[in-house]
Amino acid sequence: MKKLTLGFLLVASVATAQTQTVFINGVGLQATPVTEKGVVYYKFKADDLKRVGAITAGGVTPKMEAVKGCVGDTLFNGVYTVQLLNTFWEGDRFGATLKIANASKQELHNFMLPSPSDVKAANKAGNAVEMPNDEDGWLDTLLPGANTTVKTMTDNIKQKGWTRLLVRPSASSIRELQDDKLPLAKVYNMEFDLTCTKK
Repeated sequence: MKKLTLGFLLVASVATAQTQTVFINGVGLQATPVTEKGVVYYKFKADDLKRVGAITAGGVTPKMEAVKGCVGDTLFNGVYTVQLLNTFWEGDRFGATLKIANASKQELHNFMLPSPSDVKAANKAGNAVEMPNDEDGWLDTLLPGANTTVKTMTDNIKQKGWTRLLVRPSASSIRELQDDKLPLAKVYNMEFDLTCTKK
């Protein structure tokens, strides 16, 4: 009877274990921690791993120019995270709502973070347009652990069919992060696929 009760408790503790965000290829995935013989393992959904390029065939190493995710994903470049909350239209202006969080241990200033002109909408043909207009005021200083939500929009544009949102920090902002010895990942460009949504 004691063995059965212990077994039930172990199953119950695994079943009620809280998920944690684990970053793979710069994309935040929900994973369930499981401890076996004192070692912690993380359980991921296979579809999530495949979506972020963690599963490859024949040992092929994917060439990454940007960390990629879907609408709702949180992407990470080693210093700050960016989550695409949604996209929208206001008249002839295409916009996006982004949640930016400081994941480092020091203050990040506006010149260290992506500016509105670093955010672009792109279509399947590879055409891109800047989204330089900020709706509520851009960032000044972001404290460690703090986050803020910002809206950025294009100028008036009638073209539709945007399939990707690109975040391409300028060389000067990357240099500022490097000069401050922040642990910037090798890949710091971010790209959201507007045709898929995080499940």
